[in-house]
Amino acid sequence: MTRESKALTLAGQRAAPIAAALLVLLALAGAPSVARAGQGPAQFLTALSTRAVTELTEPGLDTGEKERRFRQLIGEGFDIPAIGRFVLGRYWRRADAATQDAFLRVFEDMIVYRFLPLFEDYGGERVVVGSAVPFGENDQFFAVSSVIARSEGEPIAVDWRVHRVGDGFKIVDIVAEGVSIAVTLRSEYGSALKNNGGDVAKLVEELRAKLAQI
Repeated sequence: MTRESKALTLAGQRAAPIAAALLVLLALAGAPSVARAGQGPAQFLTALSTRAVTELTEPGLDTGEKERRFRQLIGEGFDIPAIGRFVLGRYWRRADAATQDAFLRVFEDMIVYRFLPLFEDYGGERVVVGSAVPFGENDQFFAVSSVIARSEGEPIAVDWRVHRVGDGFKIVDIVAEGVSIAVTLRSEYGSALKNNGGDVAKLVEELRAKLAQI
């Protein structure tokens, strides 16, 4: 196993507890990016959680249809390009446009194949959305508080980072019990890039190889 493979394997192991705690994709499912008239970030997230559970836990869905729905929801509700740029950090600027595009495609594939299976463990958890407040210096960004109510165990505190896109909103990060998923992913991919000399093209090939083994 190469150093890059080891780094990616360890990265997946570190992220798994976060994903499982959120059942992932109450956190990684999406919602329409175009808001209803008067809809704010908190209402957006309430609609998000309802749609995610309804569409991805429907009885009788085959694997292909579940993946199709999941991929569509992610594309509509998450700002994958913004997340991908953040995850790569300074390495994003070193890559050419074609490599950047290739990374974003394989990054989305990794999200799909890494997290979709966790919906099999869905046990009726609900996202109870709280208040939304401006986040940082940009008035287009908001932090929305929430808790994931579970039938067993204590509720899980989750903050959502969303930003306005046109007339709607998209998610750029999820912070579960103080742990940022975007920061965690940045650390994971940064470790892999450090081990391969900062070559994003090599990282793309490593991720493709990993996906081919799934």
